[in-house]
Amino acid sequence: MQGLIEIEPKQFLEFDAEENKLAHAQLSLKNLTQQDVAFKIKTTTPTLFQVKPSVGIINSKQTQVIEISTSQPIKNDAKFDPKFQVNACFIDFQDQDLNQFWKNKDQSTIQSQQIKSRIKQNIKQDDQPHQQAPESKIFESNQSISQQQESKMFKSVIEPKAENDEQIKQYKEQLEKLQQEYQDFRQKMEFETQQALLKKDKSNLSFSQLLLAVLIALIAGYLIGN
Repeated sequence: MQGLIEIEPKQFLEFDAEENKLAHAQLSLKNLTQQDVAFKIKTTTPTLFQVKPSVGIINSKQTQVIEISTSQPIKNDAKFDPKFQVNACFIDFQDQDLNQFWKNKDQSTIQSQQIKSRIKQNIKQDDQPHQQAPESKIFESNQSISQQQESKMFKSVIEPKAENDEQIKQYKEQLEKLQQEYQDFRQKMEFETQQALLKKDKSNLSFSQLLLAVLIALIAGYLIGN
């Protein structure tokens, strides 16, 4: 098929099989040439599949998507190995009866490629990750919660201690300040008390001296008068 069309998928056509549902698959045909190309798709089990379209024309550089579905549900564990054959060749006129065109076409001018088919094993494979995913999420969630709790516990042990140490330091500084103010106030009071006592002593001494002087004067006056 090289040189005319590019087929995707190239080897296996995979069908999605679900219980009690028809299986589906897609086949993509791309015209790689500068001319129009006719195609025809055959299968080894034509009664099992519906191919739309099974014949057609692909314009230059264009792509044709083929929808293929089963005519009945397929069990996931059933034996499934039909084959598809894609035929392609150049066509000169589009307004032709394609069925008649393929009957009269020389086989030597037709390029063919066979593609195998199989059931896509996505049900059982997907179940396991879905079952594992919650456990993984639960583990990650528990681990995250555990880390958060450990972080909170660590902070509850470390941070209050640091906070208490800071408060104790502040209290000590305030206490030392109060003690210093008390000492200053006490020294000031003692000094003022001493000053008051000195003033009182001086005033008492002056009064005594005055009395003594008056007494001496009286005695001297009396002696002089006599």
